[in-house]
Amino acid sequence: MGQSSNYFLELREKAVNGEMSPLVAYGQAKQMKAENDAALAEIEALALEEAELYEKNFELQGFKFERRNGATRYSFKHIPQWNELQQSVKDFEAMSKQALKAGANRMQVADENGEEIPLPKVTHSKDSLIVKPVK
Repeated sequence: MGQSSNYFLELREKAVNGEMSPLVAYGQAKQMKAENDAALAEIEALALEEAELYEKNFELQGFKFERRNGATRYSFKHIPQWNELQQSVKDFEAMSKQALKAGANRMQVADENGEEIPLPKVTHSKDSLIVKPVK
């Protein structure tokens, strides 16, 4: 384990044991994570370059490496028909959300033809805490 992981563990210990405010520990850990992520991205670019010198799968100093090609992605945003279909989906979603809200207030949930509007399933993600250093 490197120094940063030890410091992460130390921050956790201090926060759990009440020796340090969990908020301060969280702020420091988030800042360290951002710095580590930036350094890792820089190293990754160099490592990808060096990996080109080896086979697709190789081992080096106790690590197994495998080069994989990036994913292929498609964009349809330049196609008018696709944009029209996307707008139809957005309109349907908005209508369905409105029907859900209306149903919660015991109001009618039907379209202009009297057809029942399908309601979306609702899930909630976990709460989060945003932290930024004071400038």
